[in-house]
Amino acid sequence: MIQPPKPDAFAALSDPTRRQIVERLAEGGARRIADIASEFDMSRQAVTKHLDILSKAGVVITERQGRERFNRLAEDAFDPIRDWLTRYDRFWEDKLGQLKKIIEEGEKQ
Repeated sequence: MIQPPKPDAFAALSDPTRRQIVERLAEGGARRIADIASEFDMSRQAVTKHLDILSKAGVVITERQGRERFNRLAEDAFDPIRDWLTRYDRFWEDKLGQLKKIIEEGEKQ
């Protein structure tokens, strides 16, 4: 049975600012907090709080390199979410397949 993703992942991604941070990390790779903060109208401290939530949810990994902290997306961050959603893809595929069958049978009559 497919396990649902951590509720924290959904909660972390429910915030528009955190989704924007994730988008920027997806586009640009590992980035320093200062670099991320420069793209938002908020303090570094606020960005750090958002990154901490994403990190606890397993979406972002923070690595120290000397005095700097770099943040990047976890390679498998979205696997549990994708796997969980796949179950619903199959549900709708089955329902649409049934509908197609009903329509095709109706056309034959």
